[in-house]
Amino acid sequence: MTKSLILFLTALSISFSAKAQEAAPPPPFKGTAEAGAILVTGNSDSENYAAKAGVSYTQGKHVYSAFGHYIKTEANNVESARNWDIGVRYDHAWTDYLGFYVGQKTESDIFAGYLQRDSTDVGLKYFLTKTDTFTWTLEAGYRYSKTQQVLTGTTYDQLMRIYSEVNKSFDKTFSFKYWAEYLPNMTDPDAYMFNTEASINVMLNSIFSLKLAYLLQYQNQPPDGGKYDTTTSTLNLVAKF
Repeated sequence: MTKSLILFLTALSISFSAKAQEAAPPPPFKGTAEAGAILVTGNSDSENYAAKAGVSYTQGKHVYSAFGHYIKTEANNVESARNWDIGVRYDHAWTDYLGFYVGQKTESDIFAGYLQRDSTDVGLKYFLTKTDTFTWTLEAGYRYSKTQQVLTGTTYDQLMRIYSEVNKSFDKTFSFKYWAEYLPNMTDPDAYMFNTEASINVMLNSIFSLKLAYLLQYQNQPPDGGKYDTTTSTLNLVAKF
């Protein structure tokens, strides 16, 4: 009788422990940090730096996040690329599939023709598909931008923002991400912009992974001295925490 009671209590304890682990919510704080560098010395000196970081905190239906990146390329003491951005964002979920967002971002790219661009975003977010291995989201909203150009002063623009993102996990070690962003300009219809990026991520262990990404940025009416399109390829070491 005593032996049977001990076995019953043990089984009950294991059952409750398993259910508690299944019901445990994901950690509220998440973060990623990426870094890459190439240094060459000798007949030709060159330096290439790339860094990117993002953090988020989830509290019920509220998500608070911050992000930033920095890229610099220099050869023989002559810069050919230098750009950065930093921003914050707030997301609120009305349902499991529908919510809204508000964001603020500051960015700079002197080789694209602007010293600083400040953008304020507000809009809706909708999950077209949402599973453990595949998500597809769509965002639609409004953006107000103030751009301090390199040569022609400051411009103020009102834009629509249409954004879509696909995330696919093939297994625990390999994943793919693609996003595209279209920004029609309501102030000047010819000054629309389009950005898109594709990336793959290969896990090395539970913390570190390698990320290969290709980014295309297009502006149909670039500032004086700027180019229509800019492409950036990066291979970074990523740490998740």
